[in-house]
Amino acid sequence: MLSFFGAEKDKERLRNASRSLYDCVYMFVSSTNTIFRMLNQFLGTELPMVIVRENLSIKENLQLLVSALKEMQEIVESKDKEIQQKVSLPLYSKIATPAPSVNERIKLLRDIYTQYKGVFENICGPISAVLMKHGNLPEKLEAAIRDLSSSPVLTLHVGELLMTYEEIAKALPEICSPGSSQIKAEASQASQHGNVFTNQFHADSSRGQTVKKGSPSPVEVAAGYLEEVVKTLKPVCERFQKTVKMAEEYVTLIIDKLQ
Repeated sequence: MLSFFGAEKDKERLRNASRSLYDCVYMFVSSTNTIFRMLNQFLGTELPMVIVRENLSIKENLQLLVSALKEMQEIVESKDKEIQQKVSLPLYSKIATPAPSVNERIKLLRDIYTQYKGVFENICGPISAVLMKHGNLPEKLEAAIRDLSSSPVLTLHVGELLMTYEEIAKALPEICSPGSSQIKAEASQASQHGNVFTNQFHADSSRGQTVKKGSPSPVEVAAGYLEEVVKTLKPVCERFQKTVKMAEEYVTLIIDKLQ
């Protein structure tokens, strides 16, 4: 009976983690397109919209996203240098470290608008550029991908994350098979290179956090791998969303309060 409930729990873990990862990929792309549209509108850039390619692996989709974000980063860093030359350091610092309250943001925007009216065609673009520059999104996403470099989960196609728990477990490479010699090889190799992801996962296994009794099932192992990927990517995704949302809020305040 206990083994039955344990198996059901592992299935639920796998389902939840796979859905969370699927949503995370789409949230990355949605946030990217939101800021691209804003920069295209207010800075006159021509950043192309990004799409999720469900027939490609998670890693390939994330790498395409990094490439698109790097293109954006070059633009906003160039614009940021221009802004620093035109705006006083105290005001620039306030933009780069946004005020928490709406009233403080409105005051900041009014100060910029009053002092630099005519200097900028509009202040929506410059403020968005400063926020994105300091968000440093491509570097953070690249770091997350490196941390997950040994995870077999990144080889899954995005569309495969919507399969049944059994299909997902089968779709993962042999590394996820119970007792696979490849697990040991990966663990040894990761130890030599200091890979945080694999070291932690196998350390958990040796302490009994993954292996409860006997060899773990493919579903249990797959759930563990998926959860670790979500644990690494989701915070980056949420910080990305927060930065983009901040830019959106500033643009809304500018349009509502200053124009």
